[in-house]
Amino acid sequence: MHNAIVILQNDPARAENLVSGFKSVSEAVFVVQSLPELQALASQFPIPIGVLDLGLVTFQEIVHLRRQLGMEIICTHHTPDDMMWTEAMDAGAIDCCFDDDGPAICRAIHQTSTTCNRAALG
Repeated sequence: MHNAIVILQNDPARAENLVSGFKSVSEAVFVVQSLPELQALASQFPIPIGVLDLGLVTFQEIVHLRRQLGMEIICTHHTPDDMMWTEAMDAGAIDCCFDDDGPAICRAIHQTSTTCNRAALG
């Protein structure tokens, strides 16, 4: 599952909308309801990409997930602003998108997948 994606979103309906949009990007898309559930899932097998709602995780948790799990993270929020984007980037996220902007999140996933593939080949 080298291209698996885990989604942690505050709104279950929005998470399901993202799942349907990500099917073209990954054959394995998981939705979790909490950070402990995400960590338990990631302990079973590697999940390289997380789409995480900043309403449910802190910037410090993003840093920890990147270090602990090697996960590339795309942050989402219902109203991200420049300060939030900067803090997400400083925490190591790939991008910080509106939580309903599927195309922007997919672009970030494609960017992440390309980076991961280059690293695996290099």
